[in-house]
Amino acid sequence: MRGKTRSLVLLLCALCALLAVGFVGTAAAKKKSHNVNMKITKPCPQKGTKICGTYGGSPFGTCKMTGTLVIPKSTQTWKCSKGNITVKAVGTSGAANDAKGTWTMTKGTRKYKGISGKGNFSGKLSTGVFTYKGTAKY
Repeated sequence: MRGKTRSLVLLLCALCALLAVGFVGTAAAKKKSHNVNMKITKPCPQKGTKICGTYGGSPFGTCKMTGTLVIPKSTQTWKCSKGNITVKAVGTSGAANDAKGTWTMTKGTRKYKGISGKGNFSGKLSTGVFTYKGTAKY
């Protein structure tokens, strides 16, 4: 009888493991790709390495951004109505006061938990107006 009980317990454990893998696979499969087109609509003055502004656009709507800029890298937190997103960017600047580079989304909360994304940004350092374009999956 003990051998049958042990076999039954092992079978149940194996079935639970298969179900868990199925749920993880289903959650990962639900991530959809979104085109990102976000622009700073309201920059605020930079104070030392601290940066901030208001982004607007697709797919996140209006987001308040705070972060740090130590040229050529920035780390930003976008606080949007459905969650927060961490964005890391690396850029270069040119003689015409223009700047461009690449960005990645590394972390998110609430609706954006598990977010990943990447793309390019461009803008003017003097105005603080930048546009972020690319894709994000969440």
